[in-house]
Amino acid sequence: MLISRRRLLTGGARAGIGAIIIRDFDFYRGPTARPQAVAPQAPGLRAAFDELDAYVLRHLAEIGAPGMTLAIADRNGPVRTAHYGFADLKANINVGPETLFEVGSISKSFVAISAAQLAEEGKLDLQKPVVEYLPWLKVEGGFPPFSAHHLLSHTSGLSAVPLLMRVAVTPLRAGFAPGSRFLYSNIGYVVLGFLLEAIDKKPLAEIIHNRVLSPLGMKATNPIITNATRERLAIGYAPFYDDRPFPRRGKLSEAPWIEVPEAAGSIAASASDMANYLQMLLNRGATREGRILSEKSFDLFTTPVVKAPFRGEEASYAYGLWISKINEHTLLRHTGGMVAFSSAMYADLTEGLGAFASVNARLWGGYRPVAVTRYALDLLSAVRRNSELPPSPKPLPPPDRIPNASDYTGTFSSPEGKKLVLVAEGERLLLEHRGNRIVLEPAAKDRFIVKHPDFEMFLLGFEREKEQVVAAFHGPNWWANENYAGPKTFTYPKEWDSYVGHYRADSPWYGSARVVIRKGRLVIDGDQPLTEISSGEFQPEGDDVERIRFGTIVTGRAFHANYSGIDFYRTATP
Repeated sequence: MLISRRRLLTGGARAGIGAIIIRDFDFYRGPTARPQAVAPQAPGLRAAFDELDAYVLRHLAEIGAPGMTLAIADRNGPVRTAHYGFADLKANINVGPETLFEVGSISKSFVAISAAQLAEEGKLDLQKPVVEYLPWLKVEGGFPPFSAHHLLSHTSGLSAVPLLMRVAVTPLRAGFAPGSRFLYSNIGYVVLGFLLEAIDKKPLAEIIHNRVLSPLGMKATNPIITNATRERLAIGYAPFYDDRPFPRRGKLSEAPWIEVPEAAGSIAASASDMANYLQMLLNRGATREGRILSEKSFDLFTTPVVKAPFRGEEASYAYGLWISKINEHTLLRHTGGMVAFSSAMYADLTEGLGAFASVNARLWGGYRPVAVTRYALDLLSAVRRNSELPPSPKPLPPPDRIPNASDYTGTFSSPEGKKLVLVAEGERLLLEHRGNRIVLEPAAKDRFIVKHPDFEMFLLGFEREKEQVVAAFHGPNWWANENYAGPKTFTYPKEWDSYVGHYRADSPWYGSARVVIRKGRLVIDGDQPLTEISSGEFQPEGDDVERIRFGTIVTGRAFHANYSGIDFYRTATP
């Protein structure tokens, strides 16, 4: 069915091999839907699905994503799977029932289930130091050893940054005592993957397949992402420029292909398989053939361990899942972000409904399809209550809408006397630059994207004192207005000049980073000040876990930086 005829342009030979540029959308063919396990006479079900499809198509156009896969389930099984848009723009292939999407960190719950099974079998003591199972594991920091319990709940003190399996050759560093607080840690789940292999005496892929996928009939799902997966996987898309702020509906291109064997995010699944997974969660570990987790183990799996907000909402983290009580409903939730996929999963244990959605793109601002999963559950809940269907979520505000635009207006001056002038037109904020007025796009609180070559590498940010804007900054530059009362001259160690520059990692997971000096501080990516803790070694301000070390100084320039175990190397580009 032809939905719309907005133009899709591909880069072709001009953009380079594999560089498909999404400038706008051509059309979406109607979703493939397979309703199951809901009585055909259920009042309002068809209308609910029509509302959901209309919203998803609008949502995809708003966010600029190529395609989406969606699964809805209840305690009886799959309710519906639906597939929208394109799995491959270049080949004009639609997302279909067998298309695999990378689920990202939703994989962590699969790992947690396997760990809970091993604990129930008496093979894994969740409170025992992990180093007793993995004697080769080296951890620096001077804190007591962490356990599997700490790894499962992100309370181990390990870094939030690394994902790659370098833990076998690079010492890890704990930044705080295990159990003292929450810090989301991919590397913690990588360690859990090694732990499962050491105890179960099998490769991680076999463990996940035998303990989770096979019992749930998830026949299409791959437990780790390898080249063998690639043929059935949707093409993933990522920002065309990976070294600068990404605007809403910015240019995308095919993302670099990478294998993902790490336990932190290794699973690629179909929508129907994820419906099976949701059904198991809604039945508290039970399946038609038996239990994948006993009641006791499911309680362990879903018991809140530590307070941890979920995307701004009050919640706690259990084992591989966020858990929260909202309006007397118990929700299990998680999201997943990969190099080129964004996913969300909701399971309402009280209502007995669950939804999973994934798009084959990495988009602006940490986007995840949470709104889609929420709306799907709201619609089905209304059908069950035989009540009026809820309205679809409001359209995203225009990318130039800034309700408090007047906060930032005025003239800002640099110490050298250069001017930065901002004006407001209603709820739009404009930068006057070289005879032009450039409309700003909000990126975060007090942070904006400026679509002009002179400003595209960094966000334009603003400083406040007592809630009043007093200064603006961009990369190494800063400007103050008449309300600024701080110092205007600064000193810093001259050796820091050797660290300034553009660095790139080999892996697309980490991309690139720019180091500048602003107001006498070393700053990474224009927004994160660094504090020197020893010669050539820094930590991000307010962060006692991550570390960045500069080295290999040649002709007054550092050619290497290591950020919490990830190597970056200087590039020739500014």
